[in-house]
Amino acid sequence: MSRPPSSSTTPHAPIAPIAPPAVHALAAPVPALVDAALPAYLVPAALKALTDSASYAVHRRLEAEREAEGSAEGAFATEAAAAAKGKGKSAAADAVPGIVEEAVATRMERIGFMVGGFIAEKLTAARAPIASHLDIIKFICKDLFLHVYGKQIDNLRTNHRGVFVLQSHAFPPLGALSSFRGAAADLEAARVHLVFPQALIQGALARLGMVATVTAESAQLPQCTFQIRTVKSGGSHPPPSAGIPPTPTRASLGA
Repeated sequence: MSRPPSSSTTPHAPIAPIAPPAVHALAAPVPALVDAALPAYLVPAALKALTDSASYAVHRRLEAEREAEGSAEGAFATEAAAAAKGKGKSAAADAVPGIVEEAVATRMERIGFMVGGFIAEKLTAARAPIASHLDIIKFICKDLFLHVYGKQIDNLRTNHRGVFVLQSHAFPPLGALSSFRGAAADLEAARVHLVFPQALIQGALARLGMVATVTAESAQLPQCTFQIRTVKSGGSHPPPSAGIPPTPTRASLGA
């Protein structure tokens, strides 16, 4: 009489998962990898698109102002008034590049502020609220910069009175700005490229409940320094040119 096969050797039919595959795909999505060099190609194109858009808007506004002035003067304007109007046109034309640059910076700040807030909300969705300002700054130095730029801030300093200085010895957005035009032109280009990360940090801080002003500067490529100054509730924003705090003490990022 043959013995029945043991349960360990009996083949079993595959058990169908309780949750459908679509739910499993949502719980564990396949990571979408992006080439690390892609932002270096996209940022100049984005800046050119914003510059063209701002230039078009500024010229339309100036043209509308000229038409309004012409209709107000009427058809019997004197020669002196026409000459003065011509001088005004020349002065306005000279001021157009500065107006366009300011408009581009404003648009970049709005985009960076919004993106920084969204990223901070995404990274902190599954963790407890960050209590202190120092912990928020450490989150910016470690989590936010690692998520956006693939590297953490190299050095963090603070005077423990609401001023924080973040230093990056090789800031990725500034690594590809070297050109044949010379160091002065490269630093001028870096000033434009720092508007977005500056607003990115400020947007993340605002989403985490920390009201602060952020300034960025680069004295030598690809180095970069961000200065964060907290703003007391109900107080006015401190001037960005207040300078680096004297003899700051270093705060350990691993603490």
